[in-house]
Amino acid sequence: MMSKIRKMQDSWVAKSIFILTALSFMSLFGISGYINSAGENRNVIKVDNIELSQGEISYLFDKELNSARKMFGDNLDINDEVRNTLLLSIVQREVANAIIQVTAQQNDIVIGDDLIRKIIYSQSEFMDANGRFDRNRFNMMLNATGWSEQDYVKALRLDIERQMLVQNPARRINVPAFLTDLLGKIENQERIFSYVKIVPSQMKTTRQISNDELEQYYQDFSDRFMAPEKRDISYIEISTDEIAHQYQPSDAEIEAYYKQHADLFETPAKRKVLQMAFNDEDTAQKALNELKNGADFYQVAKSLAQQSEQDTNLGSVSKDMLLEEIADEVFSAPLNTIVGPIHSEFGWHIAKVISETKATKMEAGKARQKAADSIKKEKAYDISYEFSNQIEDKIGAGATFENLAKELNLSIFNISGLTEDGHYANNKTLSSDIVDAAFSYNVGEISQIIETDTGYALVKVNKIYDSHLLPLNDVKSKIIELWTANERDAMALELTNDVMNELDNGENIQDVAGRLGLKLYKSKPIKKSESFEMLPSSQIVALFQEGLNVPKLIEINGSKIIAVTSEMVDYKKKLTDQEKADIRNQVRRELVTEVSDTLIDGFAENYDVRVKYKLLGLAD
Repeated sequence: MMSKIRKMQDSWVAKSIFILTALSFMSLFGISGYINSAGENRNVIKVDNIELSQGEISYLFDKELNSARKMFGDNLDINDEVRNTLLLSIVQREVANAIIQVTAQQNDIVIGDDLIRKIIYSQSEFMDANGRFDRNRFNMMLNATGWSEQDYVKALRLDIERQMLVQNPARRINVPAFLTDLLGKIENQERIFSYVKIVPSQMKTTRQISNDELEQYYQDFSDRFMAPEKRDISYIEISTDEIAHQYQPSDAEIEAYYKQHADLFETPAKRKVLQMAFNDEDTAQKALNELKNGADFYQVAKSLAQQSEQDTNLGSVSKDMLLEEIADEVFSAPLNTIVGPIHSEFGWHIAKVISETKATKMEAGKARQKAADSIKKEKAYDISYEFSNQIEDKIGAGATFENLAKELNLSIFNISGLTEDGHYANNKTLSSDIVDAAFSYNVGEISQIIETDTGYALVKVNKIYDSHLLPLNDVKSKIIELWTANERDAMALELTNDVMNELDNGENIQDVAGRLGLKLYKSKPIKKSESFEMLPSSQIVALFQEGLNVPKLIEINGSKIIAVTSEMVDYKKKLTDQEKADIRNQVRRELVTEVSDTLIDGFAENYDVRVKYKLLGLAD
C-alpha cells in the first residue's frame, strides 16, 4: 500500500518540499518553545516515533470541554457517555494526525517557518485597516479560542501536511457524467410510508400495584427516594472593588501614571480623509491632474483606482491610524487640498482632507480622578491577595465568624436547607463557589477565604442534615408513578413485538393495525432529504434503504414507530444543470471523505500504531 501511495506522491509531493529556515517562527514572535510537562504521565498513543502521553490527551480533552461549555454554558451535563465519546474522538483524531506527521517525515516533507509566517501574515483576520499584520488581532484570536501560539502554529503546519498528503490527491476524484441522471433519480425518488405509532404513556394498565410490589420497588429503587443532604450555613461577601477602593494612591503615583498614560487623558486631533491608492506612479499622476482640473475625488477614485466610496472615505482618523509615509503630510496640509502622490510599500497614494477635529485634553480634576481609579484597579489583585492573607491569618489565630464580619463591617447572610446543587428556600440558588465551600467543611468550621466572580467570601457551616431514605408513605405516589411507567413500557414492548412478528411473517400493515387496534398513518410522498414525524435524517436514510413492505422499527423520544414503504414514486423530470452540478458535488464530497480515510488507513499499515485505551479510561 505504501509503495503505491509513494508513486502517487512523485507527481504532487516531490516538487513541493520546503527547506526548514534557520529562523524559527517562535523566535520571530519572541515566544519560548513549547515545553512538554507531562512528567511521569505514561504514553497512551504511539505511531512509530511519535508518542502522546496521558497528560497531553487530558490537555486536549480540557480544551474541547471548555469550548463546549462556552457554547452550551456551564450547565452542560458531562456524563460518562459524553465523556467517552469526546475522548474517543480526540484519540482517533490524534492518531490520524500522528500518522500524517510520520508520513510527512518519511517522505522528507518539511513545512518551513517562512511559509508558516507568510500564511499567518496574509490572513485577512489578522490585518489592520492598512492591510498590515496586526499582532494584537492575532493575540485576540488566540485568547478567544483558548489556543497557545505554539498550538496554532502546530495545527497550521499539520493542516498543510494533511492537504499535501491526503486532501489534494483525494480531491482529484470526479463523478462520471453518465452517472448523474441515475444518481439524480435515486436522490429525488419519493416514497410514501405507512406506519403505526406505539406510545408507552398511552398504554392503559389493567391492574393496580400490589403491596408486595410496592415494598419491592421501595427497596430496588431506594436511591430515587432519598432526601438529599442539606446544610444550614452563614456567609459573608466582599467585592474586589470594595477592597481596591480602600487603597488611596499617592500624588506621586497619580502623577507618574498620568505621564505614562497621557493618551488616556487626551483626545488626539482627527481629520476626515479621502484617499485613493494606485499600483504605479503614472496612474497616480493622471489622477492628480484630473483632480487639479476640478474632477470629483470619488469619481476619479472609481474610474482610475477602481475604489468604491466606502473604500475611498477613511472617515475621521488620528495621525497614528495612517501609514507612516503619508501621516505627516496629511496632518500638515490645509483643509480641502490635495496631498500626493506619495509612495509607500502598498503603492502610490493621493489624499484629501475635508474636515478637522481639534485635539482635546481632559480637565485636570477629572484626569486626576481617572488616574486614581485606574491605579486602584491595577492594584486590585495585589491588594486583594494581601487582604485574603490577612483574613486567613485571623482565622488561624482563632477569630470568630461574627468578629470577622463586625471588623470588616459586613452583613452575615444565613441560609437554611442548602442542597449540593445550590438550591435552598423557594427554589433560590447560591453561587457554585459558596456551595462548594459549604459542602467541604464540618459543622462549626469556617472555610478558607474563597474567590467568587465578584470578589471573596467566607462560609461557616452551622448544621448538617444527612441524606436519608424517605418513609415509604411519603414516596408512595412516586413509587406508583414509576411502577405504572414500567408497566406501560412493558405493554408497549409486547405490542411492538407482536406487530413486528406479524409483519415479518408477511402480513399487511393495514391488516395488522386493524387487528391490534392501532391507528394507521400515511406520510405524504417524501424525498430522502425530507422527513415525517420529525424523524432524524439518519432514520429516513435507513428507511429508504429498505424495499417495499419491509418493516422498520424506529424509537424516538420514548415512542416506537413501525413503518413500511407502501409506494415508490420515481422521479420523471429532467434534471437541470444546477441539479446535476449539486448531485456531482455532493457525491464528490462523500467520495473525497472516503478516499481521505482510505489514504490514512493505507499510511497506517506501514507503521507501529498503538493506543492504550485502558490507560485512557476506555475499554479496549
